[in-house]
Amino acid sequence: MKPEILAPAGNEEALKAAIKAGCDAVYFALPNFGARAYAENFTMEQTKEMIAYCHLYGVKVYITMNTLLYEDEFEQAYQCAKQLHEYNVDALIIQDLGFIHYLHVRLPELELHASTQLSVSKPEMMEQLKKLGVKRVVLARETSIEDIEACVKTGIEVEVFVHGALCICYSGQCYFSSFKYNRSGNRGMCAQPCRMPYQLLQDGKQVETDGEYLLSPKDISLIQKVNELARIGVVSLKIEGRMKSKEYVYQSVSLVRKAVDKQKITKEDLEKLNVSFNRGHTYGHTYNDFGSQLMNYKSSNHAGIEIGKVIKIKNKKIVMSINKELNQNDGIRFEYNGNQQGCRINFLYDESGKLTNHVDAHKICMIDDLKHVKVGSVIKKTIDSKLEQEVNTKLKENSRQVSIDAQFTCYGVSDLLECIASDGKNVVTCRTQSKAVKAMNRATNDEVITKQFMKTKDSWAVFKNMSFDLEPDIYFSISDINQLRRDVLDALKEKRTKLKPIVEKEYNVNLSPVEKVNNIMEIQTKNQYTNFDGIIVSELLPFTMKKGNITEVQGDVVAHLGEGKIIDSMNVTNSYAIAALMSLGYENIVVSDEVDDHRLSLMLASFKKQYGFDAPVIKTIYQKRRLMTMNYCPVNTCLKDGSRTQCSLCHTHQFELVCKDQTHLLCLGDGSCHMRLFEKEACDEMYKLDFYKELGIKGYRFVFVDENEGEIQSILNSFC
Repeated sequence: MKPEILAPAGNEEALKAAIKAGCDAVYFALPNFGARAYAENFTMEQTKEMIAYCHLYGVKVYITMNTLLYEDEFEQAYQCAKQLHEYNVDALIIQDLGFIHYLHVRLPELELHASTQLSVSKPEMMEQLKKLGVKRVVLARETSIEDIEACVKTGIEVEVFVHGALCICYSGQCYFSSFKYNRSGNRGMCAQPCRMPYQLLQDGKQVETDGEYLLSPKDISLIQKVNELARIGVVSLKIEGRMKSKEYVYQSVSLVRKAVDKQKITKEDLEKLNVSFNRGHTYGHTYNDFGSQLMNYKSSNHAGIEIGKVIKIKNKKIVMSINKELNQNDGIRFEYNGNQQGCRINFLYDESGKLTNHVDAHKICMIDDLKHVKVGSVIKKTIDSKLEQEVNTKLKENSRQVSIDAQFTCYGVSDLLECIASDGKNVVTCRTQSKAVKAMNRATNDEVITKQFMKTKDSWAVFKNMSFDLEPDIYFSISDINQLRRDVLDALKEKRTKLKPIVEKEYNVNLSPVEKVNNIMEIQTKNQYTNFDGIIVSELLPFTMKKGNITEVQGDVVAHLGEGKIIDSMNVTNSYAIAALMSLGYENIVVSDEVDDHRLSLMLASFKKQYGFDAPVIKTIYQKRRLMTMNYCPVNTCLKDGSRTQCSLCHTHQFELVCKDQTHLLCLGDGSCHMRLFEKEACDEMYKLDFYKELGIKGYRFVFVDENEGEIQSILNSFC
């Protein structure tokens, strides 16, 4: 069975472009609760229309409600989800564990997909989500092909990104934008700090790097690998791009469609894809690309395709030698020594200076001079006006139609003409209003009916297989036959878009209080070990209690849905998320740093009111906040080859990233070479300890990164 092609739809044009290009499903968001807050998104009324439109063409609709939810947002989010369910949405894509848990209890027939924001990469994590009612998991983009295959074997549906942007941080584990720019990536407002320039310092001295975009990866493209993914059982091939153009959506879907259908992908196809958007392409973590294979240190924006060079500036004209065709209204960019300048071509001239709207490849041409363009500048095409025209034409054409089978019967004069039609799922029976009369001249036969029923060029459907059982010498007017065709299509359309009643249940979940809530101290080196009234954990040290990292499933403390009893890093922002994790067997739960004190108070009060006891949560009270966890190492990539094979550089030297505003971040890998970025300044909330105790919090967490034993002891003394 062929896998589903799942396309992004940031607006109605992109959605229709995806359908025309051959997708099987689309995903988009409402104005609230979606992880792309700055996409155009759809209103609820538009969403209802788009679901009906997509279902008419046999395309599924998944709505992203994949932001973290605060306690005071929960009811509004639930009402949105319920309304979408009533509109026949095919599934919701969700990050928040509490929302997954709550929806599964209250709307048991609503299909739930776990967002890539949950950073799932192992089968054991999938099994835990299955207990919460998840039918499909969108795997983390860091998941290897071997782990993808293992996840498929759980029997839970697996969805994999096959084209589009990569986050350098594990999705859902990035707090950089939230803590530094007050724009939470987990709430759909990412400021994209990974696309900003950085300097790398080793022991205080700048490291020479091949570019300054040290956290900016290339775009993933597994289009050439989709049949291998299909072979191992991946059910859905996802394309990233809700913020991108309809041309990008059309071209990326078209190529994935070609690959799935085992059609040849041409060089021209790839050029159209690259000019629509690319940062360079990589097979990503799926096929273990690393270093320069994975990253684009030179630039973090759309690369376009290289088409030539500037050979001179003459008479206020930029003279260009081009190796690919160029057209009026194309977008181009000039690059020289790291400087960039771009424009749309309003006026294009041939070599003689005559105005033209097209220049062939391997010719000389000119445009009006722009300030600061230098001779020798590389020219890149970033917008292809012909591709824009092609997609606009496709949007006007009715190039996608649903196949209908039809059987026609009429047993003689005074009988009605009956049509039984099927779209493969729905069956309708329609009859003419008028009865057959005896044919005086030409009888109504197979040919006459076929000709009229094939007139569906502007419709959503086309009649493919028609069979006939007609008596000879019967006659129906052409208007009767045309009306029958319209009735059949209307009846099938009604069935394909009909809303169904939903099942809604009360939220009745009982939980039992736990015996103990622990204090936790997390350390990085043996020199930080000290007396502590609680448990001491590390991702690095064998003699302390084990903390599992983002991909491990065992530990005394686990950072994901593993087998430990204490869990952190799961973005707990509401009382239902606490309940969800307790229902999975976790006894102590670290609450998210993205919950402010007011919402923390609401969350804990709501939990106690609902379940009758204080939530067994742990509050981080001292830390150098972790901004990112990456399956990539800028240290090893810049100083070695990027393979990150236990090089230990980050443990034998101090490495820092310097941001544009000159703030410094600490770089420290875990035991599995996941690079973590920490703030250099500590976030100390010990002065709020009495307030937190009044809220019913009994467990506290300390995270020490580079503090020495004396500093640690001083901090702990103030706690005790």
